[in-house]
Amino acid sequence: MIEIKPFCEIIVSSVLPALRALIAKELIQTYNLNQSEVAKKLGITQPAISHYKRELRGQRVKLLQSNKEIMDVIKKLSADIASGDVKATQIVKRFCDICKMVRKEKIICKMHENAYPGLNSCDICFK
Repeated sequence: MIEIKPFCEIIVSSVLPALRALIAKELIQTYNLNQSEVAKKLGITQPAISHYKRELRGQRVKLLQSNKEIMDVIKKLSADIASGDVKATQIVKRFCDICKMVRKEKIICKMHENAYPGLNSCDICFK
């Protein structure tokens, strides 16, 4: 029997790290925050930010970067995080909204099919 994991595992293992990596990059490059400041704003460790910056984590950024609509939302979220005018609950909701976009745009399908080639023509996310 072939083991196939649900798409949510792909979200946790690929999408969220890529999303954090893109936000961290934006906060460092555009808003001149240091790694410790970014870590504090994102609620993760400074070493995690270092890994994102050196592309040791979040390697799926190219799939997210290929979608202009998603990148616009990520840049807006980064601006709001940098300003400090957004509540933690709003950040969480916006992360969820981005994940929904990843599903809607079928980016998750590419990641899921790459992880499990037997899933060609899967439509579970859209039912």
